[in-house]
Amino acid sequence: MIRSGNRHRRAISFILFIFLFALLPSAGRAGEKQENPLYTVELATIVPTVGPAAELIRELEQELLGATRGRMKLVIHAGGIKGDEPDIVRKMRSGQLQGGIMLTAIGMGLICPEMKVLQLPFLFNDYDEVDHVLHAMRPMFSRLFAQRKAYLVSWSEIGFGYFLFRNPIRGIGDLEKMKMVTFAGDPIFTRSEQAVGFRNLVPMHISDMLHGLETGVIDGTFGTLTSMVALQLTSRARYFLNVPFAYSPGGTVVDQEYFDRLPADLQEIFLDVLRNWEPLIIHLVRMMEEELFHAFPENGISEISPETTGEISRWMRDRTLPLHRSLAGEFYSPELLAEVQARLNEYRAGRSAPPLNLRNGNPRGKY
Repeated sequence: MIRSGNRHRRAISFILFIFLFALLPSAGRAGEKQENPLYTVELATIVPTVGPAAELIRELEQELLGATRGRMKLVIHAGGIKGDEPDIVRKMRSGQLQGGIMLTAIGMGLICPEMKVLQLPFLFNDYDEVDHVLHAMRPMFSRLFAQRKAYLVSWSEIGFGYFLFRNPIRGIGDLEKMKMVTFAGDPIFTRSEQAVGFRNLVPMHISDMLHGLETGVIDGTFGTLTSMVALQLTSRARYFLNVPFAYSPGGTVVDQEYFDRLPADLQEIFLDVLRNWEPLIIHLVRMMEEELFHAFPENGISEISPETTGEISRWMRDRTLPLHRSLAGEFYSPELLAEVQARLNEYRAGRSAPPLNLRNGNPRGKY
């Protein structure tokens, strides 16, 4: 096993590569050959196998191989060579793959549509609340995945998404004038944008956003801090709205039918190995987010003024919180929403400190 410091650096590079999958060439399989393993688990990811990311993936493969004493081989098809996440899910369902590793909310939502409840705008105030809900509701989400013949192996994370603009924002009225990116296939985000006042929405693929900003097709974009930097969006849009608008989860999922055929001891080892990586990856996503935020000023990224940010934040929250209930029954059940809210309420009732955001020390949560 590599030292924690090396694992830290490699994982940070790995996280950045997640957001470059559409822009980088595909790579072949990672992992060493092993003679005659009894079982081979093939997982796919959009994360490219280049540079330090390849080492991280190989270590995970080697760790499982060693833990099972060669009885189980993990093969990770990285770099998008098995297609994008809809392709990965289809191949998992057809038996061509056993699952997807470190899927984004896109892949997770295709398997379990109820995952969309976690992406509601202003659902979470900070990562402590995320940690509490994901931990408390892991059994429920595991059951929801099981109903779709899949196992939720581990959580990963994309993080909180923020708005980034080409020009300064001086008030709520400026939002209506924006040509704002929206994402095809993400109706909750589109409805949320409409609710807060964006009137001119431009559907666009993630890989086209930089060109859209360069050509003026869009005036604003949305994403996590890691995606903004990795996709070079901050080279064209330099005004940052420090309002964590919506959280985006991720995870590793395997096909239930295949997993149930494995011997019980290999099932346990597989889950242990994959879940041991869960807190590390989540923690490093958050650490990278904080480091990138603090580097914004020296890279020419300006925060929109605190007064305007506060005004817009209150406006956005007031306009989108009603969506939580109005979307129930369409994308997730009212009962699931009520359970999430109950878990949040129990946590908020017991905490003594106010919620934090990036301005006053991006909270890392429990990881």
